[in-house]
Amino acid sequence: MSALINYVAAERFATSFDVAAAMLLVYDCSLTLGMEFEFVWSSPWSFMKVLYIAQRYLPFCDAICLCLIHQLAVNIDPYGCHIVETIRGWLMIFGFILSEVILTLRAWAVWERDLRLGVFLISLITLTTVADIYVTRIFLHDLHFSTKPYPEFVGCFGIGANRIVYLDWVVLMIYEAVILVLMIIPGIAAYRRGGNVDLYHVIYRDGIMMYIYLFALSIVNVVVVCALSGEYVAVISSVERVFHSLLTSRVLLHIREYMKKHQPSYTDGLTDLHVDLDASKPENRFQKRWTV
Repeated sequence: MSALINYVAAERFATSFDVAAAMLLVYDCSLTLGMEFEFVWSSPWSFMKVLYIAQRYLPFCDAICLCLIHQLAVNIDPYGCHIVETIRGWLMIFGFILSEVILTLRAWAVWERDLRLGVFLISLITLTTVADIYVTRIFLHDLHFSTKPYPEFVGCFGIGANRIVYLDWVVLMIYEAVILVLMIIPGIAAYRRGGNVDLYHVIYRDGIMMYIYLFALSIVNVVVVCALSGEYVAVISSVERVFHSLLTSRVLLHIREYMKKHQPSYTDGLTDLHVDLDASKPENRFQKRWTV
């Protein structure tokens, strides 16, 4: 009975975080709806537009619909719970990778699309994807559910989860640390040169702060999985999932908002950025094109 009480308390705690994540996603989408219509939906179809839409709206499936079914469904059997969690787990990993692709393209852009760095980033994101898929497969295979412990129980009753899932967050944390360093190095150089500070804020400051937030969330997730009991394995996974999509979307929207105001010839596709190379040489201003 004591174990059951602890489990129910943990499930209620997790449900609170899941509901908070769902509300945060809906609230943020309502705030950026106008920007999305202007800078994404009204633009021609392109690779970046498809990436943005997929990573922006996929959390409505895995972080809201499937997540709340797991937490709040009244009549669901163990097999149904396993199906829901399996689909949710794969969608979450897919969504994380889509967001990382956008952010990786952005990091590659500030390095002037260097070929060697491009090969390195492709290799890195491939290894990250393979590692996350492998860990997720093990985690979902070892996930077990049972029938309700009492008739009034709401949601899925999990009886086993593999803590190996923490490696998913470790892999993402390492990847985000690498991209953070790749953003900091050219960012410092750009600020030292001087020039278009407003543009640097959009490109570097916002990107660096975003990666710091994501890195910190990954650390919290690792600590939660490793330090707390098994009932808390996925307590803030939906929160990190939503923040990942939310911050990635805002970074891209802010870049496009800036470029729309300062570049009348702005075209969609991969966002065009014209960067001040050296403020001391007027002939260099806004001559070099970066694409993210």
